[in-house]
Amino acid sequence: MRTRLVPLVFFVFSMTAQAESTDLAGVYRLATQNDPQIGAAEAAFLARGEIVPQTRAGLLPSVVVSGGYSETSRSYPGVPEAIAPSSSFPTKTLQAGMNQPLFRLDRWYQYQQAKAIKAQAGAVLGGEELALIVRVAETYFTILERQDGLNAAIAEQNAVKRQLEQVQQRFDVGLVAITDVLESKAGFDSATVNVIEAEGAQTRSFEPLVRLTGRTFDEIYALAEAFPVRTPEPANEEAWVSAALTGNPAVLQARAALQAADKQVKINRSRHLPTVDAQVTWANQRTDNTVFSLPEVESEIYSVNLSIPIFTGGATRSGVKQARYQLDEAQNSLDLVERQVAENTRALFSAINTDVARVKARLQGIESSRSALAATQTGYEVGTRNIVDVLLAQQRLYLSEFQFASARYQYIKNTLKLKQLIGSLNEQDLVELNRFIDVSKPIAQVK
Repeated sequence: MRTRLVPLVFFVFSMTAQAESTDLAGVYRLATQNDPQIGAAEAAFLARGEIVPQTRAGLLPSVVVSGGYSETSRSYPGVPEAIAPSSSFPTKTLQAGMNQPLFRLDRWYQYQQAKAIKAQAGAVLGGEELALIVRVAETYFTILERQDGLNAAIAEQNAVKRQLEQVQQRFDVGLVAITDVLESKAGFDSATVNVIEAEGAQTRSFEPLVRLTGRTFDEIYALAEAFPVRTPEPANEEAWVSAALTGNPAVLQARAALQAADKQVKINRSRHLPTVDAQVTWANQRTDNTVFSLPEVESEIYSVNLSIPIFTGGATRSGVKQARYQLDEAQNSLDLVERQVAENTRALFSAINTDVARVKARLQGIESSRSALAATQTGYEVGTRNIVDVLLAQQRLYLSEFQFASARYQYIKNTLKLKQLIGSLNEQDLVELNRFIDVSKPIAQVK
């Protein structure tokens, strides 16, 4: 026990140390261990999986052993005791029986149906595992996005503050009117409110990490500037749709449900058929009453029992009709899921291509906004622009920087969702993404 305790203690302390700060891969590792949603899904899968051995048991032999003990007292009222004395004697009984189904077609189909139900549960669990990866990424990059929003708000506040100081100095020497001071003051107050709101949003963005991991974090790490943004490969939309219809967890779940419904039709239909069971029974009875019976009796019975259902009040026929309706329902549900998955895949494929173009446009927009701000500030210096123009140009610059960062995060989220749709998303995708997490840039939660 000591040799196992040391690495266990080291693991606990190492994970505790990571509770202060972690990267994307660290959040995911903790989430796989502590997220209650994935834990519930795993438990549900294990529970549904037990239906397979339960239905298989209906095809295997069953053995029952029973025993009994009785005490019998006999007396003869009206007869002298000397002639017919009363007596008391025990009886011991031991019995064992085995039943082997020989022909139970409904039970065979129940066993096959159980496999489909387990596959359905497996698809549900697989979908939850993919969803966990997406939830981790969305939570992580939402924090980064809120931080970028806060950075933009603080930068704007600092710029407006410097602008206010400059305008105040120019007003003091009579170079500008009081309206410029008031406009600058209003801009600074508005920027201050934006900072306060951004700080609150950034603080709240850390809270979902507790739900995912069961731990609190003071900081995470930012996304590297060198993160590449590429169009989906292959660049064929129908190839992605085909992959989604093959591996999407919701499609797999609906197909397994269709198989289970088909087996239910066969189960209900087979209840019109006879059943055949083989039985072996052994019994032993011992008694101390040797007057009315033998002291020990042992018997063995071998039998084959045939049961033919003749009439069940229409229940079997109605059950078959019900199962057929449920089969039609499952087929239509599968068709609906396939169409929705195809639609969502096309939408995400198009969205990612739009994201790539948007990231490039936002990056160019930053350069344009910087040039516009410089030109506006120059115009203000020479008197062709007013202070409001300068404040608006500053806002556009910081908004452009935030929109560029937000576009990158949206690209990442949509890329993961597209892989989730086709069922190819796995832990390795997060590992690859984690390579572009810059540990030299910590993002601390605002307290």
